[in-house]
Amino acid sequence: MNRIERTMASAAIRRAPSGRRARGTGCRHCIFGCMLAAAALMCAVPAGAADSAQANLERWQLRRLNAPTERELAHEREGNVYIYDGLTAREVDQALSAHFERIEYMMFVGTQKSAPADTANSNADGNAETESPGCM
Repeated sequence: MNRIERTMASAAIRRAPSGRRARGTGCRHCIFGCMLAAAALMCAVPAGAADSAQANLERWQLRRLNAPTERELAHEREGNVYIYDGLTAREVDQALSAHFERIEYMMFVGTQKSAPADTANSNADGNAETESPGCM
């Protein structure tokens, strides 16, 4: 046999993987499959989860605005400002009236305009109108 024939013959004959190597490959596939399944489960969010997360954020902001903890008040006294986003004009007015001494530590963005009870508080797109449109 010449050199080319030997190379082709050795390439055609594959060795069966040893037991140790075969188990490692199967284990890697199993781990990869489990990681893939876990990632898929973490990315699957129920339809109402986004709404409940937004509601939780709004409740938290209102709690922080109207009844801050001692730690939050200490942060404010150190000069930290908290930005409240998406509150209604009524909630902002009540907070500014009730907590006048803390005004310098509050900033309100995306404040939703108040509308009369008989009209919908939305623009032509169906989105709630805000006083600050955000960054462009």
